[in-house]
Amino acid sequence: MEWPPLGDYKYTSGRQATEDDINAGAAAFMLQVDGKNIGRPIDILIPQYAVHIDQETGERTNVIIIQAEENDNFQVIGAIDIKTDRFIVALKYEFDFLGINKQGMD
Repeated sequence: MEWPPLGDYKYTSGRQATEDDINAGAAAFMLQVDGKNIGRPIDILIPQYAVHIDQETGERTNVIIIQAEENDNFQVIGAIDIKTDRFIVALKYEFDFLGINKQGMD
């Protein structure tokens, strides 16, 4: 399995995602209540390689992490499936974070 370069992906880091970020493909979600952004950035390395583990099926999907935000109740991660280029939005505990080094990840 070949991991793509991280530089091929847009991302949002260190701040809340905006609608412009979503439209540009740099974010997968906005945490909102009544139209007001309530997300705070999570201090993790973005972008980075990761594996999403579906909690119902156990399916493992190789992804690039492009966004990480939290509110008082949840830590949410936005990622891109490297095979389909589709967004995945899931809770932080559903990911195995691999960092930025592709060595040994095959």
